[in-house]
Amino acid sequence: MIIDKDPENLPSNTFCALPWMHISTRPNGHMRVCCTANASAVQDKDSTNKTVSEAGVLRRDDGKPANLATTSLLDAWNNEYMKSVRRMMLKGDKPDSCLKCFKEEDAGHRSKRQWETAKWVHELGLEDIIGETQEDGSIPPRVRYIDLRLGSKCQLACVMCSPHDSSGWVKEYKQIYPELKNERLQKSQLWEKDSGKLAWSGGSYAWHKSNPTFWDEFWTQVPTLRQLYWAGGESLIMKEHYMVLEKIIELGYAKDIEVRYNSNGLEWEPHLFDLWKEFRSVIFHFSIDSYEDKNHFIRYPSNWEQVVTQLEALDNYPHDNLRLTTATTIIALNIFYLPDFIKWKLERDWKLLNKFPAGAGMIDLHLAYWPPQLNCKVLPKWFKQEVTEKFEDFYPWLEENWKKCNLPVSLDYKEWRELPYGIKRLEGLVSFMNSEDWSERLPETAEWCSTIARRRKLNFLEIFPDLEWLEWYG
Repeated sequence: MIIDKDPENLPSNTFCALPWMHISTRPNGHMRVCCTANASAVQDKDSTNKTVSEAGVLRRDDGKPANLATTSLLDAWNNEYMKSVRRMMLKGDKPDSCLKCFKEEDAGHRSKRQWETAKWVHELGLEDIIGETQEDGSIPPRVRYIDLRLGSKCQLACVMCSPHDSSGWVKEYKQIYPELKNERLQKSQLWEKDSGKLAWSGGSYAWHKSNPTFWDEFWTQVPTLRQLYWAGGESLIMKEHYMVLEKIIELGYAKDIEVRYNSNGLEWEPHLFDLWKEFRSVIFHFSIDSYEDKNHFIRYPSNWEQVVTQLEALDNYPHDNLRLTTATTIIALNIFYLPDFIKWKLERDWKLLNKFPAGAGMIDLHLAYWPPQLNCKVLPKWFKQEVTEKFEDFYPWLEENWKKCNLPVSLDYKEWRELPYGIKRLEGLVSFMNSEDWSERLPETAEWCSTIARRRKLNFLEIFPDLEWLEWYG
């Protein structure tokens, strides 16, 4: 039994399906190649000196970001930036916007490029994706997959987030930012609204209200749409989210569309499940990064009891079209505790949460690249060794308890052990952590965590006792 097999006979070994079928938005209206492409600009430990500024953000001919407040969705679809990315991939070159994926792959971590390409080539076929590509890289305007971020409205102020992506950060940002002393930390945490970049680019956190042309173009793409992806801010508290779902149902296309979320899941409208049942399928990635007070610190001010209550409500979804997973963001603060979190998940009697094959029946996770002071590469070498040993000590427990992953009876132990999202993914995660030394940024980590803990009246050392050494860098 082969799970998530990479497709054969791709045009090149750098090919990704997404530039042919997908476009991604940022809360400020910037369009980008995909939701992780902009992280390609922060691939070195001195990532405040970006060699490729905002890599992955589509550019207009004048060099400014293609922003939906001022730029047509369909004009951006075939602008020179997108055509160039397609041409490079067909030749086997690596676009700057895609460096994140290639670097993860070099470290043994399965990248978005790999799993997205496997998914879409399997579902649509390679010819359907690239068959109408012209010599200059242009393709017909058929959006099959859109990442829709309608502003930054959110209830939370997560430790690795900022006002760029969460309105919940705005008030605290105005209090915390003036207290920061480290110059590199100040630079990395500067809000684009304060820096003037938002005004320069023509961006807006209300872009979907200022450009009515977007909605006209969006509705023309719904007949070919196969996945609608919602992410931060927090879509479930935005009225526009419900309007879009209702309109798609009214148009009669819901049965062909998969709706996907990255969401904190803390609240939703009472009729959400009634809307979901009309769609082909729903994938809900519940943002949860650890357990109890650790999750509270990271995803402040979420309440652990409420998190579990909401997870249980989703786990008891009454229809048969929901795939429920964790969306665990790996940062310097939680990587040591990840084995404990996986064990917590496996020892509870979940019906839907990471039901196989999602995350090999364990959890789903992704790496945080920004802010740089929370990238897991920042950990000191000696503590990385402790993390590595903790994971290695955890694997025998997983191997002994592999059936807790609620696997199908047709899958045997040997096949389970080789799953790309099981132990292999954890090994790749550790390899990624160890691949570079960013520890020179630990003073920024210490200042960021202590400032936030003080402002929020949280005891960092009680919450993360194994990170008490971070005080040495403060």
